[in-house]
This record gives sequence, C-alpha cells and structure tokens, in this order.
Amino acid sequence: MKYTVAKVAFRDGAIEGRGVFALRRFEPGDVIVPYAPKQRRVDVWSFESRLAAQTKVTLLSDDGTVIVPDTSVPGGWLCNHSCRPNATVYSRGDGRIECLRTIVPQQEITTFYGWVTRNQPERDPCRCGATNCRGFINFDVSDEEARHAEADTLEGERFRKKLADYFEFLRQIGQEQAKGNVLHTLAKMRARLL
Repeated sequence: MKYTVAKVAFRDGAIEGRGVFALRRFEPGDVIVPYAPKQRRVDVWSFESRLAAQTKVTLLSDDGTVIVPDTSVPGGWLCNHSCRPNATVYSRGDGRIECLRTIVPQQEITTFYGWVTRNQPERDPCRCGATNCRGFINFDVSDEEARHAEADTLEGERFRKKLADYFEFLRQIGQEQAKGNVLHTLAKMRARLL
C-alpha cells in the first residue's frame, strides 16, 4: 500500500507537542497516514524491544514484532492521544492510521493509545480536553486489584466495576480492541501473584 504524507501536516498542537493535522477531509475507513514511513522491526521478546517500548512510540504488530519508528521521519506515530479519537491505529503490515469519524481540514488527527500500566495509576496525564476525558491516558491495574479480581469480596467487586466501566468507555469510543490489552495484562499479573 502506497502512502503520501501530503494529506497531513506535522506541527505543534494544543494537546501535547507535535501532532498530525488534516490538510483535506477524511471519511471513516480512509487511510490517513502510515504509522512509521521509515521503521525497523524487532522481536517482541528482545532487549531492544523493551528499551524501545520506554519511548512510548512503538507499535506491536500483528505478526508479533515491534515496529520501532525512525523518529527523524514524521508519521502517524506523532498522533496525539484523545479520549474521543477521530482515528485509530492498525498494526497489520507496516502499520497505519485510519479515519474513524469525519475529519475536516486543519483538525488534529487523534488516536486512543490504550496503554495498560501496573501499579502506576497516574503515570500518563491526559491533556486531550474531550468532554469524556478520563484524566489519564493509561488504564492501571494494581497488584491488589489483580489479586482480588475474581474474589467474591468488596475489593473484587470494586475492580470488576472499574473494569466494566472502562470496557463500556471503550465501546462508546469504538476502541473495544483495547480490552485485549487489559485482559492480557491482568492474566499475566494474576499468574505472577497467585
């Protein structure tokens, strides 16, 4: 699939540093920009992958490799997070950003990051400004929550409600695929803790 970046501009925005802005109208399903026009791929289990993940601009591809963008070349990796995204990231192939809802010229193109953290509830403050903003980009699962996730206790009930609320939020913004990240993290934590 060929891409052109002439459909977007990369410049400073109101959300957080540089962003991606539409230069033309996009409709749902339109490919907007490649995730990383220049990239390298590393094995998901490699030390290099863990180091690259700390930059927060990597993308786990469908083939089990990690896409590490060449940050000297702008691309979709510059899209800012929003709790009401107008685009989504697809990790198949080289990775791409696709339109979710109509985007007009000069509008910032935003995606939902779907990060899951462990024991770091306020790690990534959100600055998207959406009316439904969660306040934080990350969804955090504490060791205590993981330990009680299936327990018939008040703690277990609270965590299941927190999870149900987050899953409903994901459904409302069309990002239900992020549920997999939460469930995977929770399963790994429970295996380690129990």
